Amino acid sequence: MIALIIAGHGEFAKGLNSVIELVAGKQELVETVDFLESDSTDDLKNNIKKAIDNMNAEGTLIFTDIPGGSPFKMSVELSMENEGIEVIAGTNVPMIMEILFDRENVDLVELKERAMDTGKKQIVTFEMKKKEKQELEDDGI
Repeated sequence: MIALIIAGHGEFAKGLNSVIELVAGKQELVETVDFLESDSTDDLKNNIKKAIDNMNAEGTLIFTDIPGGSPFKMSVELSMENEGIEVIAGTNVPMIMEILFDRENVDLVELKERAMDTGKKQIVTFEMKKKEKQELEDDGI
């Protein structure tokens, strides 16, 4: 099974995971790593590494908040040092929910691509459509 790690600034990771647990229940092989003001980037990298090691999975997909931010950078460093780690930035709930129940016997890169595709598609806006006036047909009656 592919493990998931959610990492981000402040309590982004715990907050996102609380939504997932509310909707889908507590999930196996899902860890969170928050990057708090008191943490150094070395602390962050070590905490992500510990989460990876604790789960001992066949692969790990790391979801981070801001592209180029410290959680993203430290995750990318770990992915370059270790095989079987993929990293996504700009995480949203739908992308995680899409792959949450389909992590067994699946290719890590394929799983990452599916999560990214869903994440992009689920960014939507509400648009009010104007109701068109119904034209009455004159049928002679």
